[in-house]
Amino acid sequence: MVIESFLFGCVMKNNSIPNMKKVSIFYNPDISGVESLVQKIQNDFMKNFDKLDPVPLIVDAENKLIEKNEKMLIDSDLIICVGGDGTVLRLAQSIVDESIPIFGIRMGRLGFLTESTSQEVNQKINSIISGNFYIEERKLVKAEYDQKTFFALNDFVIGRKKLGKTSSIGVWINEMPIAEYRSDAVIVASATGSTGYTLSIGGPVLMPNSESIIIMPLAPHLTPSNPIILPSGDQVVLQVLRDDDAIMIVDGISELNIAKEKQIKISISQSSMLFLRINNSYNFLNRVADRLGWLRKDHTLS
Repeated sequence: MVIESFLFGCVMKNNSIPNMKKVSIFYNPDISGVESLVQKIQNDFMKNFDKLDPVPLIVDAENKLIEKNEKMLIDSDLIICVGGDGTVLRLAQSIVDESIPIFGIRMGRLGFLTESTSQEVNQKINSIISGNFYIEERKLVKAEYDQKTFFALNDFVIGRKKLGKTSSIGVWINEMPIAEYRSDAVIVASATGSTGYTLSIGGPVLMPNSESIIIMPLAPHLTPSNPIILPSGDQVVLQVLRDDDAIMIVDGISELNIAKEKQIKISISQSSMLFLRINNSYNFLNRVADRLGWLRKDHTLS
């Protein structure tokens, strides 16, 4: 697929967009009402695309999307993702090496990553067909460990596998020792992840186009939990110093055992996840203010 052909959401003639012929609908069947919405999308828009195939979120014994469904996603020009932010994170893990835009439909609770509600689906898909959209790029964060590279849209969490005892984790930034955290875990998040786990422990909200990363300890003992924000190009090294049962959790989905005193190198990746946004529809700060209750009905700002 040639992403540049619709990168700026130019209006196309004849209600068609070049190279957007194969569309997959990735969905979480465990969420109430999702399957009926997927069927409605198929019924209403099948005529507009060569393919409009449903791809359910089904995982194998290793908690990975089954191979058949992953291949269907990779062969898409656009993926409509129906569910919550967790469904989007699942999808991101499957297409991390691809340049396929995601159009998110919120059926979950928060929806920081999704573009549409279920009530707006027809209106917004018609906007896509008419070319009234743009592509938003969000940088991934990458971790290098044991000669393997892992990618996260939100965050990496490094800590003990079992609760009830603190973990001792050393942190170096650009080869300079910064901290030894005795905490439940240390979170390293992207700008997208700033509305995830770190937000729940008082972390900052970063604009989605930021290429910064956040380092933040979870429940540190005798140490302030101040976040550290690093610009693009800086590298973080984490090392579990005293524990034999440490793990790294990738986007809250997959787990990896971490050996004591073995380095994890984390930095911003050059790879991005692409999100399709409707023109004059999506505003990140407005979305955050609404979700976090910064503006209530009794407030007088206009």
